[in-house]
Amino acid sequence: MTPTTTATAAANPPLLLSDLLEGQTACHIVIAADELGWWKDLINGAREVVPATRLQRLLAQALHRIGWFEPASKHGYRMTEAGREVAFNRGFVRVTTLGWEPTFRALSTESAAADIIPAATAPDEVARGCTDIAHRHPETIKAIAARIAADEQPGTTIDLGCADGGRMQVIGELAPREDLVGVDIEVGVIEAARARLAGTDLADRFRLRAGSVQPGSGRPGWLDADIREDVTTAMTFFLLHQLATDSGGIDKVLTAWQDWFPNLRRLVVGDVVRAAGEHWHEQPWFAPTFEFYHAVTGIKTWSQKEYNTAFADTGWHVVEHHDADHAVFETWILER
Repeated sequence: MTPTTTATAAANPPLLLSDLLEGQTACHIVIAADELGWWKDLINGAREVVPATRLQRLLAQALHRIGWFEPASKHGYRMTEAGREVAFNRGFVRVTTLGWEPTFRALSTESAAADIIPAATAPDEVARGCTDIAHRHPETIKAIAARIAADEQPGTTIDLGCADGGRMQVIGELAPREDLVGVDIEVGVIEAARARLAGTDLADRFRLRAGSVQPGSGRPGWLDADIREDVTTAMTFFLLHQLATDSGGIDKVLTAWQDWFPNLRRLVVGDVVRAAGEHWHEQPWFAPTFEFYHAVTGIKTWSQKEYNTAFADTGWHVVEHHDADHAVFETWILER
């Protein structure tokens, strides 16, 4: 090996085979524990979780051997500090392991002449994962709700790409005079959100619609006259980069939404921004996966500067900016 090659290898450390194999198993273990509600219970203050069956005991033992659980009693387990980080970020694990798996699987089966792979996802998994990611920092949603609640005149907040409606539910609880609209392209996701919200005190304040929020020729079918006139705050999370790719720019999407909602006075955008760094180890975690997924599907990722330029060009000014603890996920609250 030449000195140059040695220096390159040292500067760009490889992912080892053991990392690859055990990491895949670890991802599925994280999701299995999430399905059982263990991470949620422990994050919310439960002293321990107690496995109820042989398979659950094997799962807990695996989490212990990985280093994410430790014994709390004769039969119960609690999180370690490393486990708490996993619990906090489990939404990213769900999206990349289950939500995007159909796209990654197609990577070897598509025609060699194809330039891109049409995005194929597991919609329910992506919706749940994105909701978990957004809920990592409840202070961000609370800040959005506080601005909405402070309006002299109550209005209507719409979540464009609402997933399971979880964000809207929190805002509805914290801004009790606000009406709420959720739109998502997946019919099944909307039906699940409708069923979940049906038993809450917020049900009569919600309007849920299935349909695309992609600007195109004319206004979408779900946008009836009442919603069009009512909406005063629009929110979108994890979606604007894709819509902007198909529409020719972030500014094109924002301009179309301003036409859809003539009384819009506030815009909330949460999205992943493009990270710098040639090699994967030079980028924040999750950024390489995000970048690769979007490269193979032909969806552009945008820099923070491009977002800010588009906001200014369409007449919006940033009143709050939240970047929490993740270097590639940003949330802007904009007003005009």
